[in-house]
Amino acid sequence: MKPPFVPLLALTFASVAGSVSPAAAPAAKSPGDLTGPWELFIDDSGIRDKSDVVRRYHRFQKHDRNPVLSPDRPWEGKVAYLYGSVLPGEDGTGYRMWYHALSEGGYWNLYATSRDGLTWDKPALGVIDYQGSKQNNIVFRRTKEDHIPQVIATPWEPDPARRYKLINYDYGRTRPDHVVSGFWAAYSRDGIHWSDAPVNPVLPDVGDVGNVIWDAHTQQYVAYTKIFAPVDGYRRRSIGYATSKDFITWKPAELILVPDKFDDRWIKQDQQHTDLYGVSAFPYESGYVGFLWIFRITDGGSEGPMLVELVSSRDGITWHRQEGDRPPVLELGPAGTWDAGMIVTPNHPLVEGDRIKLFYGGFGGTHGAGKQQTAAVGLATLRKDGFASLDAGSTPGRVTTRLLAQARGGLRVNASLPSGRLKVEVLDREDRVLPGYGLDDCVAVTGDGVDLPVTWKTRNELPATPGELRLRFVFTQGSLFSFRAETPVRQVDPVQSDTLALHFDDGSWRSRLFLRGTATVAKDPAGSSSALNLKSAGDVADLLGTASLGRHFTLAARVKTGQPQLARILSTHRGTGDPVTGELIFDLNPRIGVMRFFVNGQKVQSTPRYCADKQFHHYAVTYDNGDVRLFLDGTPVGAGRIRQGSAHLFNSQSVVEHFGPPEARSDVGIHLVNDLRIGEDQGGRFMTNKDVAKDVPTEQLVGWVDDVLVARRVLSTEEIQALARP
Repeated sequence: MKPPFVPLLALTFASVAGSVSPAAAPAAKSPGDLTGPWELFIDDSGIRDKSDVVRRYHRFQKHDRNPVLSPDRPWEGKVAYLYGSVLPGEDGTGYRMWYHALSEGGYWNLYATSRDGLTWDKPALGVIDYQGSKQNNIVFRRTKEDHIPQVIATPWEPDPARRYKLINYDYGRTRPDHVVSGFWAAYSRDGIHWSDAPVNPVLPDVGDVGNVIWDAHTQQYVAYTKIFAPVDGYRRRSIGYATSKDFITWKPAELILVPDKFDDRWIKQDQQHTDLYGVSAFPYESGYVGFLWIFRITDGGSEGPMLVELVSSRDGITWHRQEGDRPPVLELGPAGTWDAGMIVTPNHPLVEGDRIKLFYGGFGGTHGAGKQQTAAVGLATLRKDGFASLDAGSTPGRVTTRLLAQARGGLRVNASLPSGRLKVEVLDREDRVLPGYGLDDCVAVTGDGVDLPVTWKTRNELPATPGELRLRFVFTQGSLFSFRAETPVRQVDPVQSDTLALHFDDGSWRSRLFLRGTATVAKDPAGSSSALNLKSAGDVADLLGTASLGRHFTLAARVKTGQPQLARILSTHRGTGDPVTGELIFDLNPRIGVMRFFVNGQKVQSTPRYCADKQFHHYAVTYDNGDVRLFLDGTPVGAGRIRQGSAHLFNSQSVVEHFGPPEARSDVGIHLVNDLRIGEDQGGRFMTNKDVAKDVPTEQLVGWVDDVLVARRVLSTEEIQALARP
C-alpha cells in the first residue's frame, strides 16, 4: 500500500489562523465553502416577473469509469459507500474522502485519497486495529455502530488540533459508555488522527441520518437531520434543522420539510408511501441547494428505492421543490447495475472551474436488500450553476429581477446561447430604463460560457449611482443559468403582505379554502353576512398555503358553536395520540369556557371564561417566537411559552422530546405537516412501523365560522381588539 496522504493543509492553516472565532467572519475560506456572488435562476425567489421562458432541470452526468471506488478490503465487505465528505487535497490538488463501510463486523469509518478522482488509494494509516493489524485505511472507530463521517475543514480555527471537525452518528447500543444515540463530535489536526469532544453526543437522538456543513452565509454550523412527523396517515421520515456556533453546543433539531401529496403520485397499492430519507443541503453561491433523498416505500415498511431530487432555498430553512414532474437530479442506474437501487450524496459537492463534481454512494439493491446488498462510490458532473435554467425559443424570453441593492461593477452571465442572443437592460425602482442601459444600447451576448461579460455601447459596468435597480434579461434560442455583479447584490423588494383573511362576503375565499363534506358558505340566519357553515361530522375546510407559519404569526376566527362540546377551530393533528411537532391545535370547549393552543408538542391554555351562549365570539392566538398569548373577544385570557426543539413520534407511537432551554429561541419557527383545517382533526387511519390507529372524530366544530385570519406576524393587543369588535 502507498503511504498516507501527507497532511500539508495544517501548514497552510497556520499561516492564516488568527483570533477569529467561527461565529465571526473567518479569516480563511473553508475548502468546502461554495458560496459566492452568483444569483441562480434555480427557482423564482429572485424573479419579479418572467414571460416566454420555461424552467428546465439538468441532470448530473455519470462518469464512464463508475464506480470509481469499490469495496475490496476485508473490513469493507460488499458495502462501501460515500455517506460522508470529500474535500480537495491539502496541497490544492487531488481529493480526500471520508466514507464508511458495513460488513459483518459492523460499520467502519474509512479514508481514501486520489489525484484525479477516478483512481483511489486506501492508505495504511496505522490508526485503528483490525484483527491484529493497523495496516488499513480505518480512520476512526468508537463502536461498531458509529458511521456517516461528516468532515469540515475550518482554517480559521486558532487551535491547530481543531482545524478539522468531524460529526457522525452512533446508535447508542454499546454498553457501558455508548448508550445514548445521536451525533458525536471530534477534532483533528490532519483529518486522520481524531480526538473526541469533551461532551458527547453533542446532538442526541434526532435520527440516524444527517448531513452537516459550515454555513458561510450565517457563520454557523448547520445539521440537516432526520425527524419523524405524522404526514397523511403515516409516521414519515422528514427533514430537521439544527445549528451551532461552536460545533459543540447545538440547538435541538426543528422540523422544516415533510413529504407532500405529489411525492405519493407513484403509489399503486395500499400502505405504499413516500418518506424524505435525508437531504444534502449546502450554501451555494448566494443561496442554498439541496439533494433531497426520496424514499419510495413499496411494502408499507422499509423496502423500496431511493431517488435524488433537487431543492433550493434563500435561507437554508424554507425550501422550494422542483416544478412539474420533479425529475431526479441524479438518476438510478439501469436494473442490475451497481447503483440501480439507491443513491445517497455527501454533505456537499465540489466546484472546479466550470464544472460541479459530485462523488456519491450507489447501491445495487433497494433499502430492504439485506445481506445481498452491494454499494460503491461513483462520480457525476454538471455545468457550474447548471442545476436549472430558464430557456427561451424563437420568441424573446423576458426575465426581470427583484430590486437589487449594491449591484456595482461589471455584469456577467452564465448562459448557453449557441444560436441565440441575450441582452440586458437596467431599470430603476419605477421600472424606467436608465440612460445608456437600454436593450438597443446593450451589446448582444452570444456563445456558451459560465462567465460571459455583459456590456453596453458606451458602458462596461453597471451604474455607480446609489439606489436600487432591476435587471431585465431578454434572450432567444438559449438557456440562462445565473448572473452576478462585481459586488454581491442584495434583494430589497418589500415583502408583500403575507396575510390570509377570509370574510366570506365575496368570492375571494374560493381560491384559498377547500370545502369538504357538506360544509358550505351561506348567510347566517341570525346575521346579515355570509359565514362558513359546518353542520355535522366530516364538515371541514382546508386553508390552502398555511403549512409554513414561521417564527411570528397570529391565528384568529369568529366562531358560533351549535353544541357545547370540545371543538377544533384550527387543526393539523392526525386525530390520534398526543400532539407532536408538525401538528397544531387551536380549539375551545364552550361548556367549561377554556381555549387551548397546542404546537410543537406543547400546550398553552386559557383561564375559564363563559362562552356557551351560542353567540359569535372572537378567538385569537399570537405566537412570537415561542411566546404565546390567547385572546377571547379581544381580552387576554392566557399566556405561556413554547420551547424550541421537537417532539417526534417513536415507532411505538410514544413521543420523543428534545427541547432547548426555556430561553432558547427558534431558528425555524413552526412548520406544519399539512395546511390548517377548520372544524376537526385530519382524521382517518394512521400507521407507524408497528401500529395502526383509527381516529374517531370527537372534536367536530358544529356551527358558524367567520373572519378567519392567518397572519405571519404578531398582531398587537389593539389590533386584535379591533378585529374582535362585532
